[in-house]
Amino acid sequence: MELVIAMEQGIPEVGGIKREAIANMWKPETRRYVFHPNRLVQDVRTGIQLPDLNSALDGNIEPLIGANIRMRQASNLTL
Repeated sequence: MELVIAMEQGIPEVGGIKREAIANMWKPETRRYVFHPNRLVQDVRTGIQLPDLNSALDGNIEPLIGANIRMRQASNLTL
């Protein structure tokens, strides 16, 4: 991982990597896939939970997308 960051920053040595570049590389968690004990999907931002993990893994994520869109629209209305 450090070698990739060094290459992206154009730095010949891993020791020259800027710390802030590493910290900003990781994005906040948006979704949790829980396999045990309750097999569900939790969207951290919107708070929605889908009780059918397998369905979500098969691509049925419309409820998650819809909740995210509604959340964005609500935040745009309050600005």
